[in-house]
Amino acid sequence: MSAPGRPTAETFESEAAGLLEAIAKARKRVEGIAGLVDGTLDRYRERVDRLIRESEVDNWRQVRIFTRDVDAIAADLGKTAKDKRLSPRLVAGLDVSLRKARKRDFYGARKAWRKLDKIADQGAEVRRLQLGYREGYRAVEARIRELKAQVERLERIPKPRASPEEAQAFNDLVDAFNTAATAAYLDFLSRSRADQAIPLLLDAGQGSGIGVPAPPPGSDADPLLRLLNNASPQGEAFRSRSFYGLLELPGYSDAKLTHVFGDARLIRSALDATWTWLKAIRDDERRSLLIQWSEDVTVLKRRTPSIVGFLDRLGKMNDAADKGRELVAALQDGKFEAWQSSARLYATHGDAAVRKWRGTLETDMEDMRKEAAHLAAVLKKFPDPGKVEAGG
Repeated sequence: MSAPGRPTAETFESEAAGLLEAIAKARKRVEGIAGLVDGTLDRYRERVDRLIRESEVDNWRQVRIFTRDVDAIAADLGKTAKDKRLSPRLVAGLDVSLRKARKRDFYGARKAWRKLDKIADQGAEVRRLQLGYREGYRAVEARIRELKAQVERLERIPKPRASPEEAQAFNDLVDAFNTAATAAYLDFLSRSRADQAIPLLLDAGQGSGIGVPAPPPGSDADPLLRLLNNASPQGEAFRSRSFYGLLELPGYSDAKLTHVFGDARLIRSALDATWTWLKAIRDDERRSLLIQWSEDVTVLKRRTPSIVGFLDRLGKMNDAADKGRELVAALQDGKFEAWQSSARLYATHGDAAVRKWRGTLETDMEDMRKEAAHLAAVLKKFPDPGKVEAGG
């Protein structure tokens, strides 16, 4: 058969006919010679060849083992001849080789073995042609199965509710919102005063679904809030520090804390009491406000407006809130769900979903059905490889 690839009906038909003709001619040349085409002769020749190649024995024990191996092959050969599974002519040639090997005449054994080369090649040629026919036949069967499986898979693809361009714009809008919201949040944590940031973060973490971590069990923010609510002039330096500025304070010495911010013991105890919460906010700083376009719409309808409201409370740092409002509007009028389902289809099925939207997928499926039917019709003209190998 031709080089591996997708078989076509025309190529297979022409090549299969030529192979069947060549197989018939090759089998005619070896007709009536038992054990040639089925490989029996080759198996015995391989055993005799290995025996001759490993014939270097130099002590009495090795001679006994060698003789035992010769007798074993001879016994098997006799049984095969009795069952008429190997032609007497071929049995005689192998028997001569074994007799000479038993007498330690390895040159004569090899010479007798070589006399079977030509007829063995003829049997190998029949098997080679049959293998080529089998591979070509099975390749066509595999192609038919592949085409039918593709059609079944493509038939299950629903038509997207939005175009590929709209789905891509939807993905871009979500990505742009996430980028802007994260930037605004990080800017808030680095710039806003602690007496404004901490109450806002506490409120955002109380079951609003925004994504800001709530104080974990064992964390108490009240001591920190009391320090931040202290209106004394000495506490101004502490109140005016940013969220990240608060995280730096445990590294200060007691003397520096007392000199700059007041009582070091109060500051350390307040930070220790709420440290697990402050650390959780810092660890999730780049994930807290993110939304995934693949999230459940019901969850997003509740969470996205909360995030937008939180961004409005942070102040006008960029256009994150405006982008969020655009997503909220899409969630309310149903566009978000249409974009989301379409984006999921394009991500799952790729070009097939695009062709479904364009209206070309049905034409492609019809072409596949026709190709499968044509291949099946051609295949029916030729016998199964099993029948060919059996001589049918």
